[in-house]
Amino acid sequence: MRWLGRLLLHNWHLKLLSLLISFLLWAAYTAEPMAEVGYLVPLEFRNLPPGLELAEDVPTQIHVRVRGRPAILHRLTPAELSIAIDLSGAAPGELLVHLAADHLELPPGVELTRISPAEVRVRLVRRSTTSAR
Repeated sequence: MRWLGRLLLHNWHLKLLSLLISFLLWAAYTAEPMAEVGYLVPLEFRNLPPGLELAEDVPTQIHVRVRGRPAILHRLTPAELSIAIDLSGAAPGELLVHLAADHLELPPGVELTRISPAEVRVRLVRRSTTSAR
């Protein structure tokens, strides 16, 4: 048990100083105010069933507002964000997709505050086959 006491008390002033510095760094990080930023994010359609294609009136970008620490948001670009809609199992016709946070891939420390529009109408049509003569 003497070795435990020596381990804890050896260089105790340096250990106390390192604890104080880590507390000050933590306090400075958590005191930083949160910021909110808006981005135009590309809309990505995945797993389109064979034989179907998107009609031409589908939106290509969605406006999102995200909240997080300014240091994280300054490094974030719209190219790093994307809204992915899974169309596997979709049938021809019109489909109403409700956009939510689970469609958006966000880095840690960033949260979605608003997405506009909240719904997207997607029209799937059968792919036209033209044969070359």
